[in-house]
Amino acid sequence: MASISKELLKKLVNDGFFDTEKSIEEVVARLDQKGFSISGKKISLLSQLLTFLCQEEIIIREKDEQGKWRYKKINNG
Repeated sequence: MASISKELLKKLVNDGFFDTEKSIEEVVARLDQKGFSISGKKISLLSQLLTFLCQEEIIIREKDEQGKWRYKKINNG
């Protein structure tokens, strides 16, 4: 059974999903479309994996007006 991983999220980055800002809810919805059921503790795992991608400088995160994190690909040139 496939699981959520940094590699899966990196594929979304490479496919252009994070070219525009996305909320955690939008990421969950996209993964749901791909057949990954995410709820409960898995949302915490997803948040952690997104944070790892921020630390690797693949994506950035900023808080929106409502105080929710939004994630976007870093444009490197």
